Amino acid sequence: MNIAIIWKNDYPWDVRIEKIARSLLASGHDIYILSANAQGRARSETLDGIYIRRLPATSSNWINAIISIPFYLNPFWFRLAYRVVSREQIDLIVVRDLPLILVGAWLKHHFRVPLILDMAENYPAMYREALDIGGWRAWVYRIVKNPTIMGFVEQRALRFVDHTLVVVEESAKRLRGQFGVPEMRLSIVSNTPRLESLDPRAVSAGRRPKSWLQLIYTGYVQEARGLEVVVQALRLLRDRGLDVRFRIVGDGNFLPRLVKLVKKKGLDQAVEFTGWVTHQEVAKHVHEADVGVIPHPKNDHTDTTIPNKLFDYMACGKPVVVSNAAPMERIVTQERCGLVFKGGSPESLAEVLAHISADEATRQRMGRNGAEAVKQRFHWGRDAGVLIEAVARFA
Repeated sequence: MNIAIIWKNDYPWDVRIEKIARSLLASGHDIYILSANAQGRARSETLDGIYIRRLPATSSNWINAIISIPFYLNPFWFRLAYRVVSREQIDLIVVRDLPLILVGAWLKHHFRVPLILDMAENYPAMYREALDIGGWRAWVYRIVKNPTIMGFVEQRALRFVDHTLVVVEESAKRLRGQFGVPEMRLSIVSNTPRLESLDPRAVSAGRRPKSWLQLIYTGYVQEARGLEVVVQALRLLRDRGLDVRFRIVGDGNFLPRLVKLVKKKGLDQAVEFTGWVTHQEVAKHVHEADVGVIPHPKNDHTDTTIPNKLFDYMACGKPVVVSNAAPMERIVTQERCGLVFKGGSPESLAEVLAHISADEATRQRMGRNGAEAVKQRFHWGRDAGVLIEAVARFA
């Protein structure tokens, strides 16, 4: 089949889009990725056998950003999608997440082609959490990221899409219970790593003797990630004489405020900011750490999604310390690969970190459990099989 994947951001690069596209390509399908073009790339390109079709671009980056906004009724997205689907005789459309689902719905109606929604996030809940940040950004979000509008779009979308992919069982349970989506129209395709991409040599190369406990966080540095809780917990631990250090690999709009908090707490020597690094470099940083930390607050959003980094840490043989967001707590407890703290509580996190820092044997055992769980269950080979089976229904 000729399959069009509609992705709201620039491509390359997105790890989930790449894994989906490559798996479907390997199954014999022709893949077209329709992407934004905020960076002003070529309108048409072929990367490793995958066809990329982008929005128009100008010499102005801010105009390109406006053109690429994944707003429900952005005419540029409709025009690009119409051109690609008609010219390339697309047989199946996959829309990655809700912001552009109306484009997919229109294509389904106009061209009479099946439509799959890849729902990696609970967007209404995510938008509600964004309103809690306050200030002028909250007013902007009320217009362009309105949770009420997104909730209405989600409710309608789940009625007309032919199949929905979710990333975790808690999300599937929500769609079954809240919207009555039948089991046969749902598939769980999680955010798991490819086993063939893991380099066992890097694990041993990254280990080094040290007298402190090295924590790591990888990904976006945003307000809703709970990173300030880790900084506050570090202050509590160091006041107790425990040498725990924290490396943050990533960037985002919360970074300047987090840097100020680190300075205010007198933790300049304990917290390291690397900024953005390449995907290959991320693994190196993870291998150098002792514990992977995911401090996301517990809410309706985090209770229905799962971060890639959980499986990445586990795959590298690192014990994990996670908040009590439902999917993370379930997996970490079930696989005995880490410890859980109460989200939003520096005191709870400090106690958990103090416990795990005192027992290296336990850390190693948890790391082995996590690596084995990825090898047996939480890997892309298994999720790719579910994806291919779901798509085959429309062949």
